[in-house]
Amino acid sequence: MALLKGLKANKAINILLDEDGASPAEVKEAVTSLKQIGASAVPKLIDALEEDSKNPHILNLLNTGLDNASLHHYTDGLAHPNNRVMTHITQIMAQSNKYDINRLFELLDDPEIPKNALLQIIVAHKERVQPSKLFEQLADGSKAAQQMAFRVLEYVADERSIPDLLRFIDHPDPNVRIQLIKVLSQFKDSMAVRDALLKMLEDKQKHVRQTAVDALGSMTAKVPAQPLVRLLRDPDITTQNKAIEALSRIRDPDTIGYLIDILQDDSEYVRRAAVEVLNEIGDQRAVKDLLNALRDADWWIRARAADALGSIGGPKVIAAVLELIKEKDEFLRRTAVEILNNIKDERAFDHLVAALDDSDWWVRERAADALAGLGDARAVPAVLKMVATHPESEKVGIACLKTLGEPETLNAAIQQADFLDENSRSALMSKIAGYDVAPPSSAPDTAAPSMLDDLENAPTQFVESGSNPARSAQNAKLNQGAADPTLVQSGASPVPQPVQPEAAHGGGYIDPSELKPGSMIDNRYKVIRKVGEGAFGVVMLVHDSMVDEEIILKFLNAQVASDKHIIQRFVQELRYARKITHENVIRIFDFINIGKSCAISMEYFDSHSLGYEIKAKKTDDHARMIKILIEVCNGLSYAHRAGVVHRDIKPANILIDENDVVKLVDFGLAAAASHTDARLTRSGVLVGTPTYMAPEQVRDKKIDARTDIYSLGILMYEIFTGKPPYRGKDSMAILFQHVEGKAKPPKTINPKISDDLNAIILKAMVVNPDKRYQTVDELRNDLAKALIKVGG
Repeated sequence: MALLKGLKANKAINILLDEDGASPAEVKEAVTSLKQIGASAVPKLIDALEEDSKNPHILNLLNTGLDNASLHHYTDGLAHPNNRVMTHITQIMAQSNKYDINRLFELLDDPEIPKNALLQIIVAHKERVQPSKLFEQLADGSKAAQQMAFRVLEYVADERSIPDLLRFIDHPDPNVRIQLIKVLSQFKDSMAVRDALLKMLEDKQKHVRQTAVDALGSMTAKVPAQPLVRLLRDPDITTQNKAIEALSRIRDPDTIGYLIDILQDDSEYVRRAAVEVLNEIGDQRAVKDLLNALRDADWWIRARAADALGSIGGPKVIAAVLELIKEKDEFLRRTAVEILNNIKDERAFDHLVAALDDSDWWVRERAADALAGLGDARAVPAVLKMVATHPESEKVGIACLKTLGEPETLNAAIQQADFLDENSRSALMSKIAGYDVAPPSSAPDTAAPSMLDDLENAPTQFVESGSNPARSAQNAKLNQGAADPTLVQSGASPVPQPVQPEAAHGGGYIDPSELKPGSMIDNRYKVIRKVGEGAFGVVMLVHDSMVDEEIILKFLNAQVASDKHIIQRFVQELRYARKITHENVIRIFDFINIGKSCAISMEYFDSHSLGYEIKAKKTDDHARMIKILIEVCNGLSYAHRAGVVHRDIKPANILIDENDVVKLVDFGLAAAASHTDARLTRSGVLVGTPTYMAPEQVRDKKIDARTDIYSLGILMYEIFTGKPPYRGKDSMAILFQHVEGKAKPPKTINPKISDDLNAIILKAMVVNPDKRYQTVDELRNDLAKALIKVGG
């Protein structure tokens, strides 16, 4: 019977295909015959489309013949090798309503059937789709079936489907979770969907997180910023960038508050992400609130936040910062000028010029630095006025001027400056040209007496130069007779006393870098030579005519000397440091005030620094180096027992003479500096030495004897390997490495280091102070044992 039907179907189809050769009656009879044959004729009709895909009789028969009984023939047609045939079958199935569309879900994982064709058909009948059938595929179907089910759900799911969809948010397959998010993302005002997406931000799979962020960013329901802000720390950079985009779109007013923590992150990329969000949603008030929130943070956190804001701050951030430099609040002005030092934006020019007359020396000088960075010669007159009005900022001003123009151009500007007299013009031109000139006289200081009155009852090591000569001489005798015997040891130099300053200084600032050998200071100190220049100021070797000895005068920088509070702190700290009278410590004598200038007088020790030996590669004799370190420990131990922490142990502060006598220098100076605000970002000004700073110093935590032990560990590392453990492109990069504490063991760099010495260095360098040596005596004892083993 089937064979007969097949023959009849073939004959009828041939008539339809040869319509031009058949009569109308034959065509009509052929159509009737094929209808009577029914479903079994469908495969042959489908094959006939390959020969004539536009035959209206065949297409009409296929359209009318589709029902549940013949459906399997049509689905087979979807897999037909001829693309035109498959396209016609797809169109027929998409147009017909005479079969159950949900039966097609059984074909979702059929590899033979094109998924796009299947999706086109199902979507055309989405009103008749039963979502429960799709959820069955999500729960039990193959991966291919699940993928197709989600593609269909994107078109057919409605709010009634949400509870069923949310059952799959913890599905073990990340691809399922990703597809689920894509379906859920169309419900933009659903709070249930929002909450589910927020949960998926914590997914372990980065692509899931990324898709969830995209979905949240497009929602109309209120999306809280905090979970998205947390993603600014995401280890995946794409997720991080998507979080930035989402935060920019949702514009939650609470975002700024959450960025405070992000700006304090150790990662530069995380901090930059916070600034990028600020670029999009911030304004002047937002930036101000953000900086105020960082006011009490560690200085190094504020510094790198300022660096991030300056490095990638957009127009909104820059506009806000330009307004902040006008604030009455000194902290905001200082932070603003630091940010402006990290950008080169012409809009800052006028604001920086105005800041050159700021009441705060920091703001003035950093404004000059920023103008030098801009390189705009229009700033020259304003910088000249700053130098004339604020002589303590002269060095910074001259450095800025040299950047802004050639000497000839600058000289012309100096000549045109009506606020300068002839002496000032001559001195400025000489300094710009690099010539030494005698420091110009200045008018008597009217502010100095109030500072000195406040310090009138300070300890005797603060010496008020300019007092009555007779009274000074009398006090000198009295002080010598009443000296505390604990302050003088055999071989210690006598303590110098004050005398009347030279009238030539007129109470003004002394620029020690310009003092020539043989010149006199206060008719008492004869300059021998300049010894060096460091963070605190210039170091001069002088002959003290009163005690007939060579001593050191360390002049403090003008900006330090002009700050009454910093001077008071120096006096207080040096009072304790002066009590250290040990053979391995350079003795501090006095704190001397000469006009507006301040200097510290101390013992002169004919020697070279340990830094010289390291640079000259004279540290190969491990036994000798250990002996030197033991001497350093002896001096530190004495100081620690007196309650004084050095805070700035480094090669330059360890002096060695030709007989290997060792002395530590600069006790008390770093301690005084640490109580000022000058540590923020100014490299080389009261910052300490980043290469040797302990993590607790970096973080502004409690300082004690173990801080010196850490620095000594870094020093030992450098001695025996030839280089410090942490190096970076700038000071900030080095400081961060101290906090991380991931130094290579020194023995891996220099195999000649003994195991004992390797262990000693590493223990001294531990980040956690509780796990270091607890006293320098413990360290010294281990060094002594190591010395025996190396034959010392």
